[in-house]
Amino acid sequence: MKSIDVVVVVSGVPRPATVTENEKLHKLVKEVLRASGDSGREIGEFELRTEGGALLALDLTVHEAGISEGQTLFLNPRAGAGG
Repeated sequence: MKSIDVVVVVSGVPRPATVTENEKLHKLVKEVLRASGDSGREIGEFELRTEGGALLALDLTVHEAGISEGQTLFLNPRAGAGG
């Protein structure tokens, strides 16, 4: 299983992460939120997007989402989430 290094920007802070091609994106989001100290919030309150702004479904694998080595992703609260 191939490992891929990515960067996920959370609240303006780039956070490096290593994922495997078969890993679901929701696992990546959970790990990044835990590392950022924001693990108390529900994963469903966030959106994961590419640099181009494309929304990624969290039930996809890294491979299915077309994520490649060194790619930067953006994790942001969904509009209206968290009050």
